[in-house]
Amino acid sequence: MYNCRLLSVFIFIAFILSPLASQNQKNGERVVRIGIFPFEPINFINDSGQAAGFHPDLIQEIAGQSGWKVRYVEGSWSQGLERLQSGEIDLMMSVARSAEREKSMDFGKEATMELWGQVFIPPGSTIRNINDLRDKTVGVMKNDISGINLIRTADSFGISFRIKEYATHHDVFTAVERGEVDAGAAPQHFGLRNREDYELAESLILYSPFSIYFTVKKGENTGLLEDVDRLLKEWKSDKDSIYFKAINRWLVGKELRQEMVPFWARIVLFLAIFLGILTVGSLLLMRQLIQSKAAEIRAGERRYRNLFDQIENIIIILDGEGTILQVNPFALSFLEKSWDELTGRNIRGLGILPSEIIDQYKRDTLQFDDVIAEIQPAGRKEFVRWTIKGIKDNPADSGALLCSGVQITAMMESESALKESQEQFTSFMNNLPAYAYLKNTRGDFLYYNTAIKALLHTDYELPAPRDILKNKEAREQVKMAEARILSGESEIETIEYEAVLGDESLQQRLRETIFAVHLPTGELRLGGIGFDVSETFAIEEQLNQARKMQAIGELAGGIAHDFNNQLSGIMGYADLLIRGIDDPQKERYSRKLVEGIERASETTKQLLNFSRKGTKESRSLHLNEVIIDMINLLSHSMEKTVRIHFDQKTDNDLIQGDPNQIQNALLNIAINARDAMRGEGDLYFTTQKITANDKMVALQGYAIKTGHYLKVSVEDTGSGMNRETQNKIFEPFFTTKKEGKGTGMGLAMVYSTLKDHDGSVTVQSTPGKGTVFSLYFPCSGDETAAVPYREKGGEYVETTGPYDIAIIDDEAMIRDFLSLSLRDKGHRVALFEGGKQAITAFKNSNVSFDLVILDMIMPGMDGPETYRELMKIRPELPVLLSSGYSRKEDLLELIKKPRILYLQKPYSITDLYEAIEKLMAECSGVKKI
Repeated sequence: MYNCRLLSVFIFIAFILSPLASQNQKNGERVVRIGIFPFEPINFINDSGQAAGFHPDLIQEIAGQSGWKVRYVEGSWSQGLERLQSGEIDLMMSVARSAEREKSMDFGKEATMELWGQVFIPPGSTIRNINDLRDKTVGVMKNDISGINLIRTADSFGISFRIKEYATHHDVFTAVERGEVDAGAAPQHFGLRNREDYELAESLILYSPFSIYFTVKKGENTGLLEDVDRLLKEWKSDKDSIYFKAINRWLVGKELRQEMVPFWARIVLFLAIFLGILTVGSLLLMRQLIQSKAAEIRAGERRYRNLFDQIENIIIILDGEGTILQVNPFALSFLEKSWDELTGRNIRGLGILPSEIIDQYKRDTLQFDDVIAEIQPAGRKEFVRWTIKGIKDNPADSGALLCSGVQITAMMESESALKESQEQFTSFMNNLPAYAYLKNTRGDFLYYNTAIKALLHTDYELPAPRDILKNKEAREQVKMAEARILSGESEIETIEYEAVLGDESLQQRLRETIFAVHLPTGELRLGGIGFDVSETFAIEEQLNQARKMQAIGELAGGIAHDFNNQLSGIMGYADLLIRGIDDPQKERYSRKLVEGIERASETTKQLLNFSRKGTKESRSLHLNEVIIDMINLLSHSMEKTVRIHFDQKTDNDLIQGDPNQIQNALLNIAINARDAMRGEGDLYFTTQKITANDKMVALQGYAIKTGHYLKVSVEDTGSGMNRETQNKIFEPFFTTKKEGKGTGMGLAMVYSTLKDHDGSVTVQSTPGKGTVFSLYFPCSGDETAAVPYREKGGEYVETTGPYDIAIIDDEAMIRDFLSLSLRDKGHRVALFEGGKQAITAFKNSNVSFDLVILDMIMPGMDGPETYRELMKIRPELPVLLSSGYSRKEDLLELIKKPRILYLQKPYSITDLYEAIEKLMAECSGVKKI
């Protein structure tokens, strides 16, 4: 008996000293600072100020086996994350993994447990599913993964609501209880444990399962995680380990929630047990404790059963072969099956989840997340996202499978509808007859349709906008329009600009509308839609040019008519004066007068040619010969420092036209090129055959028709022209030369000549680099009709006279001049100042006229009308038409008729005599009446 008591004393002393010895051993242990925040029952600080919960139980065991000395640092969840990054703590508990967090934290390999997010609501709330949260206010803990996942889940369904952040989950539940928010998001375990304290109800919104881990700052204290992972992995394989004991202790009913036993209580408990063993009463105490523990376990089982029965997800437990062991009520309701219809049956062939997943798990013992399966319970189509995990009592056991499914039919339908909408949008945008795009506020493309690639004539992926528009002016114009929209100055801007696109040879005119796009989030985007208006612009330019030239031509023709009438009289009298002067000096003066009149006459001829009222010879000719002949003339009039080149890229150079007009047009361009090069440079002439398609015709403003053309390019290396000058160069009297150096009619003559030949002329010029004129002549295939460029005219034999000549002209000076000149030659002359007077005389007079000199432009009855009336009286009468200006159509119609010759005013006496002799020689077989 004495020995027994002595043994008891030794055991008691050993028990007392063992903790002290243990603590003495810890004097050299590592101090580990661990962040703890209110998160019952996982981790929290109890009323006694001690760390308690599932994770502190694990930490206590890990610290004992790894030689840690633990010091808890209390704070909120956000404070814990901040302290981890600042180095105030070494380890943080209960952290969910995310890509963003992995940038600043290292996570353990072993998750401690899996949690679900759930929304909790006040009693009587109408919120049942996630759609009911629309436009509501939801409380979340700051930086908590439950709140983040809820926002992401809602965004995927297009649901938006207001978020209000709090420091802890308790603060969130307090806000729901007080009505500050409509609902609160929290991990499901926390909510089910604490909702009754705040008189809250659980909603049916259960979402996004996530695992929680121990974590450390990125790159630091990784040894702590190795200790944690090693022990967690060992414990999870042993159902009797501290891991499963802690689960049973903390993750069952609220009534089983308890704190860690403090050090002094362990001593008392040990003494009580020790003394109880020594006494009979200890048997009764142990029995009571066992019964109490059993009650707690049963209560925990009820809690788990309630959780299993109430959870709004599909829960199915299978054995290793796929036989259904357990099914929760929600699954039975969702599948529209009874308990007996499912339990005991193999899940393969039921169409509930892919059977190959079970076989794969059996082979590889892997965990499967986000396995989406289509099922058809009771004939309806549903989509379920499955998570499958193994439940094993030991590594050798095949174990069971926990299959958790979430109904995602609405989400899949939304995704399908969204995909269909996106396809419709893409198809619509890519078939628009315009380019369209969307940019962010920095100007980067977010979207563009295929028309932009067609605009650039390429299939490559688009670079930044600044790399597309090569010319600075276009970039600045677009930039300013976008700046006005971004500043709020306007909502829409329409601009038109010349754009040098990706390939610098592609210069096009674009009309673009840029507008603000306001997103529901409040962000601003820049939208744009535009058209390539190069063809339209070219047509408008050509039409404006044609109208302008027509108006100027009409004016020029009118001036030429009046001026030529005056010049005709002046030249006639000057000729008469020369013929009657014997004084050499006066004769020289008179001839100077005639030369001045002739130069003035050349100016009027240019005006008439520009207005297309002059006459044009039309015959088949080889254009290369005309150019070679013209180059020979140039070589004698240009400086030797101007090098002339001619590249004949085609031998088929036949065209229909007037060689003199064409050569004059080329000479005018060449002389302008010489002046632009200031006497030194290279002048290139090139002929080549091209085919004008619809695109080219449109870009030429429909000035030409589709077909084959001989293109003559005249390129110089001179100073070039700006855009403003290019727009005016074909206008009469426009010149950039100094006063007295040019009339401004040269290029106007070029324009008129090309129009007269049913062709077109264009110009491209770059200041400082040079100018290229391109002349387009319709090709002619009539080789047999081609004649040498320089062909001598026929000789006319002077006929007998004199003649009876009727002069019909409204200008008295011209009538008098013609009367004096012709009577001096022995002809008999009758003068008429208008057509009506002449017709009356022809009808009544007994005089038989041999010839009529008829002016084309007269007041009252004009020349063509007078001619037609004369032909009714005298069909065989020869007529010498004369005018300083006449409509080309009328002139061409008349000169096609027999016994007609045309004489352009002003003309000399010699020209008049030769014209009369030529006309009468052609009509010599006509008998006088």
